[in-house]
Amino acid sequence: SNYSALNVELKRRFAHNLTFLASYTLSHSIDDSSDLQTLLIAQDVNNFEAERSDSLFDQRHRFVFSGLLSSPSRWRKGNALQKFLADFTVAPIIEFSSGRPFNIITNVDSNNDQSNQTDRPDVRPDGSLCVPSTAATGTGAVLPGAPCSLFDYNAQGQLIFGTGSLGRNKGKTHSFASVDLRVSRAITFGERFRIDLIAEGFNLFNRFNEGSASPFFTDVNSYNQRAEGNRYYSRPTAAYDARQSQFGAKFSF
Repeated sequence: SNYSALNVELKRRFAHNLTFLASYTLSHSIDDSSDLQTLLIAQDVNNFEAERSDSLFDQRHRFVFSGLLSSPSRWRKGNALQKFLADFTVAPIIEFSSGRPFNIITNVDSNNDQSNQTDRPDVRPDGSLCVPSTAATGTGAVLPGAPCSLFDYNAQGQLIFGTGSLGRNKGKTHSFASVDLRVSRAITFGERFRIDLIAEGFNLFNRFNEGSASPFFTDVNSYNQRAEGNRYYSRPTAAYDARQSQFGAKFSF
């Protein structure tokens, strides 16, 4: 496997009531099997080179910003508005990241190797996917307009099998974006007692973030959306958490 990454970080130490950390990572991982839990069965044992592709955990771009902004202490003795805004703390976390690859399969034993777990479809000239019925050409073994049946038969009634021309891990989930925010205010009573009122929001804008997608080529075809680099989106099957809010209070003495 090959992995390369570039990480850029910008950090501001706490000064003038503000601190933040911003980081951006550009990375690329290539392998022929991503980890020990990934099936090690090649689609074609005579062509292991066809398994070389982006890793399942390959995530090309990731940006994270976290910060903390607090009210100036002098506001405690300022005008009415400043006194109201005194002792507030605002802490956001913002994240943007690329989608991740997944393998697209036919879910049938289309190459007759007694396994249907790694069989990939053919790519038609129009980009749609189909179960291969002849040896893959690499440019689409299925002719335009041909029916996308599970299997084809020859004149003698024998099944025709084939190896799919679609590369490994050609599916991709949609990008991820989320904004979390924590707002707190301290209320003091004399020198000994203090109450912190806390409000937190996660995925503040309630964005749908795809967690995983169906690997079956039929779902890919019906979803009918393409990603960059000749990749395919598919029907989402799981999502990260929707917007969540929580409130709390902490009493110190």
